[in-house]
Amino acid sequence: MIISQKQSILIVDDEKNNIDLLVNLLKNNYDLMVSLSGKKAIKLALSSQPPDLILLDIIMPEMDGYEVCRILKSNRKTQDIPIIFVTAMRDDDDEFKGLGMGAIDYITKPIRPAIVRARVKNHIERYLALKELERLNKLAFDANPSTGLPGNNSIAEAITHALDNQRDVCVIHADLDHFKAYNDKYGFARGDDVIRFTSDTLKRILMENNNENMFIGHIGGDDFVLITSSSDCQRVADKIIQDFDKGINQFYDDQDIEKNGIVSVNRAGEQQFFPIMSLSLSGVDLSKRSFTQYIEVNDICAEVKKVAKSTPGSCFFMDRRKC
Repeated sequence: MIISQKQSILIVDDEKNNIDLLVNLLKNNYDLMVSLSGKKAIKLALSSQPPDLILLDIIMPEMDGYEVCRILKSNRKTQDIPIIFVTAMRDDDDEFKGLGMGAIDYITKPIRPAIVRARVKNHIERYLALKELERLNKLAFDANPSTGLPGNNSIAEAITHALDNQRDVCVIHADLDHFKAYNDKYGFARGDDVIRFTSDTLKRILMENNNENMFIGHIGGDDFVLITSSSDCQRVADKIIQDFDKGINQFYDDQDIEKNGIVSVNRAGEQQFFPIMSLSLSGVDLSKRSFTQYIEVNDICAEVKKVAKSTPGSCFFMDRRKC
């Protein structure tokens, strides 16, 4: 996972001089938030953009640093944010108490700039590494067994994240046409090959158009979900269709390619001719409409997919409504 933005640090101290000292020390490398009180610090930590690390004084009026630490560590939203106490309290018992409450480090004043920089850097790197490991574990647990792509939980999380951060992205649902008929004639093993080919095609095209909003997930069967920047959406969809149509013939026998399709059994149990598989793409641009939940995005994609599925051949239909 590539971290492109600066990490954020919340500095909490009731003395402005102490805050100014730490700000001047860290401002070139981190995005900084400051608070002169414990109550405001808790509010900032619970915001939609929580800090990656907190530098917390202990001796403060109304609410001391110990209480702030206790509250943050007891809340699921903030319990994993690393806290370093920066304080004039130098007794071993004070340090023991702070570390026992869940702080990861204890720095005494007057501070030594090189030590503060090194400890802040090390703890943020450790925190980010743990977050990345947690993300990878979650993906592995949720991954689709046939393609290894993130599954339904990760898809919901990715769309929700895009909505919460008001990103200008397009969500695209991809669905194979006539896949069941192909499976019935050629068997599940060759059907799995088609699924992997589709997955590889989608991944390759997205990687060629690499951007920070890129995501691909596998709902299951022959259904996939993509996220890409709104500005890249049409180009990505066109390239996916082009490469899919170019490569899908390799999974058919020569006589079926000559006929441009197969005879298989439909859902009613009757013989029917089915064209070579195609790909239906349906999309919704989150920058054009307002949504509150990811399920609303899925519903719109499902509506648009009906139009795409009723159109012969591979195609891409985008929801154009703006209300």
